[in-house]
Amino acid sequence: MQRLLRKKKRRKAIKAVLFDIDGTILNCNGAGKRSLLQASEEVFGTSGTMRHVQFQGKTDPNIIKEALAEHHVQVQNIRREMDRFKSVYFEILKKNISEAEVTVYPGIFEILEELSRNDNILVGLLTGNFTEGARIKLDKHNLNRYFTFGAYGDDAETRNGLPEVARRRISEIHGMNMDFSSIYIIGDTIHDIGCAKFSGSVSVAVGTGWSDIDELKNEKPDYYFDDLKNFNDFIKILED
Repeated sequence: MQRLLRKKKRRKAIKAVLFDIDGTILNCNGAGKRSLLQASEEVFGTSGTMRHVQFQGKTDPNIIKEALAEHHVQVQNIRREMDRFKSVYFEILKKNISEAEVTVYPGIFEILEELSRNDNILVGLLTGNFTEGARIKLDKHNLNRYFTFGAYGDDAETRNGLPEVARRRISEIHGMNMDFSSIYIIGDTIHDIGCAKFSGSVSVAVGTGWSDIDELKNEKPDYYFDDLKNFNDFIKILED
């Protein structure tokens, strides 16, 4: 008797999608920058060159050190005061975010809803924000519920250090060792593209932030979207 072998249904590979926040998920209309400026003035007595620093794609600690360096605030002093700075900053940020018009970019709610229903997708953050700063910004529209893990400005001074942190969190929280080729990093700056390429992750650029579009495209991301309004186009790239 010939034995009939039933074909096993092949399980889809697990993938992770890591979102930047400012310029990618939402626009705080200056509330984040104002809060960093105010906290720096209160804790260090100066905001240095922070008004002129390009915030896009940088981590919060990197922004602070860059802005204060020219005013001769020693790095060791910044490190010593960092806990107090964060405490002051978070309180100011809560107030400023509550009063600000924080807008979520088109397609983001739909994408997050869709991904949250997919058992083969892990949804996380890869952002230069401090952990608590990220939570405060996202809480304005109840978005924290979508993210099970993240890599933040507290975790690495430069963005290139964040993908490895994210992969470690995936291992710790979800119990799986994920290859970088299964990790999609989505952001609105050349630094988001750069850290994806640095780690061997898939780079997804969006033109919703403050970066020059041609500059983004010249970095040759794996995927580029002007925006995520047609959210199904984004979902499709995860099905490859």
